[in-house]
Amino acid sequence: MPHSHHHPLPSLPKLSRIGRGLAALQVAKETLTIIFLGLPLVKAVPLALLTALPGVVLYLLHWHLVLGRPPRRLAVIVWIFTLIDEAWGLLLFGEFEHATKGQVRFMYWSYFVGLAIIITALLEIGWRWQRQRAKARRNVHHHAIAAARGRQ
Repeated sequence: MPHSHHHPLPSLPKLSRIGRGLAALQVAKETLTIIFLGLPLVKAVPLALLTALPGVVLYLLHWHLVLGRPPRRLAVIVWIFTLIDEAWGLLLFGEFEHATKGQVRFMYWSYFVGLAIIITALLEIGWRWQRQRAKARRNVHHHAIAAARGRQ
């Protein structure tokens, strides 16, 4: 009769406190963008609300990143789609005819702050992934040396 070994399943790496902090900064930036750019845009062109739906979904996902402990893999997906959404928003707002100079300035400010947050978040996740990978390699090496000594 085969002997079964009960090995715990490895847990997925979770988003760090720094990652959640970056998501909180993104939520704050998006909230200001909604108030100062999104609402005036929807007021002037109500159909623009439909183009904002992906951004609203991402806004809710950023809240999930802030309030939960989601896997890093989910965070990477959210940040990549956020990057795409930032570029999409910049293109859309550039087509908006009724924008004031202040709104255009705020849009560029919002875009570059968002870009900085997104890149920082992706770099932080990549750094943690690399650090975890190096630690796993060290553990494998340590276990191999211990096993070799045990066989002698």
